Amino acid sequence: MAVKFDKKELGDKLVVTIHGEIDAYHSAEVKKFIKDSINETKLSKIVLDMSEVNYIDSAGLGSLVALYKDARMAEKEFVLAGLKQTVMRIFEMTRLDRVFKIVQTVEEA
Repeated sequence: MAVKFDKKELGDKLVVTIHGEIDAYHSAEVKKFIKDSINETKLSKIVLDMSEVNYIDSAGLGSLVALYKDARMAEKEFVLAGLKQTVMRIFEMTRLDRVFKIVQTVEEA
């Protein structure tokens, strides 16, 4: 399944919605799109809407950690929103739920 993106500005935040899986096949594409979005926007908050992501693997997690660092270097807040239970469980098992700011909905970010 191909990965797709939607990008929109909502008030003070840039919301990037990912549709598909963040796995070894797609993580480089995800990373490039979001890194470009971080560098292009003047907004101080990047919200990754992951409500359409059904699966993430270690390559995907690695990409998100790298993007988190990129956002911090650019002095921008990086927030994950709308994680499905199966995806959230992986963040909890790897303890990355303590690294990322994770919210239920994009509006909460």
